[in-house]
Amino acid sequence: MKDFKDKVLVVTGAGFGIGRAIAIEGAQRGMKVVINDICAESLAETKKLIEEIGAPVVEFAADISLAENVKKLLDITLESFGKVNICCANAGVTLPGPIWETPIKDIDWIVDCNFTSHTYAMHYFIKQMIEQGDECAFMNTASGAGLMVSASSCMYHATKNADVVQTEATYLAMKLRGITNVQMHVLCPAYIKTEIHLSDKHRPERYAMDDDPYYKSDEYIAGCIRATAGVTSGIPVDSVGMTVFQSFEDNKFYILTHPEAAYGMIPRTQAILSGKHPT
Repeated sequence: MKDFKDKVLVVTGAGFGIGRAIAIEGAQRGMKVVINDICAESLAETKKLIEEIGAPVVEFAADISLAENVKKLLDITLESFGKVNICCANAGVTLPGPIWETPIKDIDWIVDCNFTSHTYAMHYFIKQMIEQGDECAFMNTASGAGLMVSASSCMYHATKNADVVQTEATYLAMKLRGITNVQMHVLCPAYIKTEIHLSDKHRPERYAMDDDPYYKSDEYIAGCIRATAGVTSGIPVDSVGMTVFQSFEDNKFYILTHPEAAYGMIPRTQAILSGKHPT
């Protein structure tokens, strides 16, 4: 995709960080923008920034991990602009800890936000793009954590790997069926200066923190400290929007913000081929 002017961009998780950067970059390229986030206050800030650019923008504050809200997001997009050309499924959270200590509701939350919401977006928006028949693109925001593994944040690795694999499989499914008008992309960022380490501030009510002792444990606190240190040491988020749109122009499937981090995949690949344990 080379021409973005007057085309329609939809971004979930657009109240902060990467989602906001992508939405602003699209607006600067002449796109009409539809933004979503669970945090209405932050979403309004993103809308204001886009309005200052002079681009048409519509906001929809809602929990995008619910299928009915994803369907409504598509309906709002079509009612507002009549079509959708690019959809970036970007909503995401992070949680620390090993799987055996993570509360069940936290497992449900991170799966619903990082993976299920993206799955719903693919279901509704890709179908619409195929029916339109014009040039479109769909991008899932995964993570470098979806390409490699570590001993921390088990569920974050799991959901981001699922994002990568589902995007790959969807691309192959469309190729098999001769569907050529929809570009597929998966964004795999490393450390970026965002607010993802503050995910707990934006929990839906059904996943609210309770008196589970896990939230006061050394494991949980140490994980939060690691996440904060990683994010605050990352590259500026503004650069990610430019990277994403350049990849749309070049039709790059895997979008890496830190290409050097790809070397971290080598030990895992070697372990798989040799049958050894992860390192």
